[in-house]
Amino acid sequence: MDTNQSNHLKSVLSNPFTVTLFRIKARQLCRRSDFSRSDYDDLRQDMRLYLIEKAHRFDPLRGNVEAFVTNALNTWVAMQLRYRKREKRRESYKAVSLERTPVEYDGDITSLGAVLLEEDGGRRTQTDPIAPIENLELREAIEHAMQGLEPDERALLAHVSEHGVASAARTFGVSRRQVDNAMARIRHRFEKAGLGRN
Repeated sequence: MDTNQSNHLKSVLSNPFTVTLFRIKARQLCRRSDFSRSDYDDLRQDMRLYLIEKAHRFDPLRGNVEAFVTNALNTWVAMQLRYRKREKRRESYKAVSLERTPVEYDGDITSLGAVLLEEDGGRRTQTDPIAPIENLELREAIEHAMQGLEPDERALLAHVSEHGVASAARTFGVSRRQVDNAMARIRHRFEKAGLGRN
């Protein structure tokens, strides 16, 4: 690896945005039913390794670190989800009944569902509440994305979230289609900032 590539690697991996996005993406995946909280550190490490492999593609003359890292990690997450889906389709992956699967707990035999905590159910159904630290990181990521918006885009976003698309169209004197198109552009900006659905 030459000096230039080494500098690019350092600028990608040491960027505070990268470190924050590792945490956000890992926590998002851990809330899914096909991952668990014990996967958190492994997921962050795997994301870091993936970025090390791809860092040579980063060109600061063509884009910023945030866009590069977001695109790379979104690709990595999509690959992980596809891999998990393939694993589920295999015959070795079998569903387990929470009510009919006996387990030993505290010296007694009970059902698996009886020993699961509320947070386990939340993770399984993807309704796990956001932890305070993740909430803080999420707010920081949203603030970063908001700074990239034009003042009129921020005003439109605030109006739509408060009063809806029809009211925004009337207030700003544009068609609903124009509001929808503007919201799609804003949504795209948020996805580029790492706030996609994955």
